[in-house]
Parts: sequence; structure tokens; C-alpha cells
Amino acid sequence: MMRSIALPTDLPWNDQTAYVLLDGATFRQLPERLKQLSPGVSTVALYDCPPFTELQDISPLLAVIEHPDAPVFQFYLEHAHEEWGVLLFSSAPAHGVAQHLRKLLTVELPEGLPVILRLADSAVAGALFGSSDPRLFGPVSCVVTPDSVSANWHRHQPRVSGCPELPTPYRLSPEQNSALDHADRRRVLLQLDAHLLRYFPERQRGGTVAQRWPTLEQLFEEAKALRLSSQSELFYYANVMAWLDGSPLDQHPHIDRLLHTPSLQSPGERVALAADLAHQWAIQRGRP
Repeated sequence: MMRSIALPTDLPWNDQTAYVLLDGATFRQLPERLKQLSPGVSTVALYDCPPFTELQDISPLLAVIEHPDAPVFQFYLEHAHEEWGVLLFSSAPAHGVAQHLRKLLTVELPEGLPVILRLADSAVAGALFGSSDPRLFGPVSCVVTPDSVSANWHRHQPRVSGCPELPTPYRLSPEQNSALDHADRRRVLLQLDAHLLRYFPERQRGGTVAQRWPTLEQLFEEAKALRLSSQSELFYYANVMAWLDGSPLDQHPHIDRLLHTPSLQSPGERVALAADLAHQWAIQRGRP
């Protein structure tokens, strides 16, 4: 749990305003939850502007944190390991910080295509603000992101003083784009870990995410080699391997053939059937 990991020292709690940016698409009914925790909490919905107006119910929320013991901040710390929130510091008022962050909701890929960023995702924020471009910070002086894999916090600050103008639309560099691709892959692996912990808790060797990470990466690469691309296909493949529980595939010719022999069925259909066969084998062996 991130609550047990100390935040970086010397954060500017007394000199600047603290904010948390929370992902409303991940935590349902987030505005109502924050109001229950602190009826007077001040929040700004980043999607309260075109072209996102109709998506305000899943908007990232920027909430003002008056002190570290504030209920909303304690709520953030409780969920920090889920990585759907970011801690920010700024001398600017909430609407000024929100106006800057809105410029980063939609950016351009290196080739010019527009994409929407999930700014409240800590890995996305880390990839973005961890780059060397000070224009990304605007009025924000410090960005703190949780890392549940390393069980640590990362602190990002601009390397130059001042507030350089951010061009809009902002175009990602190839390095930033690569870092964001890595963040997407990382999110998939964390979702895979959560899936396996939920359905196969007794078979997950290693007490921490970091200890389980090599296995998660191996499952991801094996599924990719089988041309399994969607999250559901990855999960089906992970189910196959979990139910087989180390039993070699060559001892299960029907499952092996479904996974490795092309047919009129799609890879997704074949891996779903393979998962059913693996489940039946596990039940017969007394491993439901």
C-alpha cells in the first residue's frame, strides 16, 4: 500500500497550494464521493469545456487540498496504489491550473494525429512530466506520482524557472510517445495482475507486484507472440497458464493446437476454447 510509503520530503505544503488530480473514469461517481468526504471541497472538472462537455460525469477532477490531513487527501493516499491520481503543487488558483491542464487533454502524436491523454493516470503523468520539456508544467511547480510496482513516489519538477508558453496543440516527441506507450503496456500488466490475484490468488507466487512483474511480462510477451491483442484475449491466455499450473503444453495437445495452429477461427476464439479445456483439466485434477 502506498500509504505506508513516505511521500517525498520538502514538498511545498506551506508555500503553495496542493491539488490532487483524480480520474473520474476509473472511480465512479467521484464528485459525489468527494463531497461525502468533505462537503466544502473545491473541485474543477477538466472536461467542463468543449469538446468534452458531454463527458463531465467521467471527467478528471482537480481538487484543492488545504493540508495533508484533509479527508480528500487521505482518500487519495488510500487509493494511490491504484494509480488513478496525481499530486500537484502550484502558486496559481485552481482555475489557472485547470486551464493549463486542459491544454494537455488532447495532444498530437509525432506524426500529427490527435490523441486524448488520461492525465490523472500516474504513469501517463510520469511519462509526460518526466520528460525534459519545461513548457508542460506551466503554473505547476511540482508533480508527484505514485508507482505501485516499485512502491515509491516520483517527484517531477521543471528544470528551468519561469513559465514558458505551452503551444497548442502540443506535439509529443518520439521519446515522449515511446514513454506513453510504455505507460499503456504497464497499465495492461497491472490489470493482468489484478485479474490473476482475484481469480487465482493461491497460485500467484511473490508477495509484491515487483516480484510478480517478470511473470506478468512473460505472459504478455507469450500472448503477443500468439497474436492475442485485446485485454480479454490476454486474460484468457493467462487463465490457460494458471489452470495448467506449470503442466507443459506438449502434454495437452488439444490446447497446444488451439493456441499455435492457425484456423478459420480467430485467435481470440481459439484462446477462449483453450481456456475452457484448461479449466476442465484443472477440475478433473481437483484444481478448480
